[in-house]
Amino acid sequence: MKKKISVIGLGNRGTEYMGFLKAFHSAKVVIYALCDIRQQALDDIAPQFGISKERQFLGTDAFFAQGVLSDGLIIATQDASHYEITKQAILTGYKFILLEKPVSGVKAEYDALCDLAKQHNVLLIICHVLRYSNYYGKIKEIIASGQLGEIVTINHTENVGYFHFAHSFVRGNWRDEFTSTPSILAKCCHDIDLIAWFMDSPCVSVSSVGSVKYFCKENAPDGATPFCTGGCKAKKSCPYDAEQLYIKDPFWKAKFIKYMQRTLTGKAKNSRKDVEEAVRHGDYGRCVFLCDNNVCDNQIVTMQFANGASAVLHMNGFSDKMFRECHIVGTKGELIGYGTKLKMNIFGGKSKTIHTFSPNIGGHVEGDIRLVAGMVKLLCGESTDLTNITTIDATVISHDIAMAAEESRKNGGKTVLLK
Repeated sequence: MKKKISVIGLGNRGTEYMGFLKAFHSAKVVIYALCDIRQQALDDIAPQFGISKERQFLGTDAFFAQGVLSDGLIIATQDASHYEITKQAILTGYKFILLEKPVSGVKAEYDALCDLAKQHNVLLIICHVLRYSNYYGKIKEIIASGQLGEIVTINHTENVGYFHFAHSFVRGNWRDEFTSTPSILAKCCHDIDLIAWFMDSPCVSVSSVGSVKYFCKENAPDGATPFCTGGCKAKKSCPYDAEQLYIKDPFWKAKFIKYMQRTLTGKAKNSRKDVEEAVRHGDYGRCVFLCDNNVCDNQIVTMQFANGASAVLHMNGFSDKMFRECHIVGTKGELIGYGTKLKMNIFGGKSKTIHTFSPNIGGHVEGDIRLVAGMVKLLCGESTDLTNITTIDATVISHDIAMAAEESRKNGGKTVLLK
């Protein structure tokens, strides 16, 4: 019999995972019930998966009032809601939960969920999807092999992409740390999780500097208007012009955000008029210098580990492309990562380029696909191996480092000790 999965939160991540389940795992699992706070989302998504009206729920109160409806639960709502929804899911009786990252920007909340999951024997998996890719799996394998010797330092850079940063962290849902979480947690808990995973040693201290350097009213060009379509005189020379990014760019030049029309309008099917209206009056049409954003657009985090090694994470919101760089230095060699291939230099020996298989798809979709596949195996009892599964226990580590980084940054880079 197929395992049933319910989904709370029908945004990009929730519907993407539903798509993977339907496309690759329909012989083993079925999407059974949906929940969202937007009727439009339910109306748009439910028919695509054959979800009847009695299994569509407007709000979590109605959903949890039904008791345990399915074998597994995916929670893919906005960051600030994760704690309460996940707590309610555990107390309702769900034993298998996949939760979008980050868990919470409040230490007391993610610690409480960790304890609650243990008390109720719940498998709470967090979507740190980078761990599941071939590329980062290969890095972990090389480190574990001892070829590099002992790790001395890791330098890791997350180049967010200027257009992506503006979309998500200036105009979008993650622009305000008080309604979401700080950008170092929302965007880079993936990266911190990787660093901690590679080190395999407790982080003992953190320091950090960063700021909202560019996306503020002081940097607004002469003639800027609150909306890009409001007669802005700097429009032609501005790389953040919303009309250009979301509407006018040709196919060959278009950034991925051009195709996120549902994000702009809230509707699954959109005409050009719908998108134009959203750019003219919605959040994503606002001038990036005149928004209400408060999360860092650049930040550097320095970490010291119990094994004597150190790491530096750089979050950069001003790259032309979205990509990650990683330089791992050991006592016997170094490993330099370029995103899909690795160069290993063994001191006194030969250099070697290592290619890792990755489907020709953007972002971290490969990791998403593999995470969903691993989730299905666990849910169906085909695997019990949790060795490299990103459970809540592993997540607490990355979240502690990220929140310590914010504490340090807000106190002028003062070192914060971790217990």
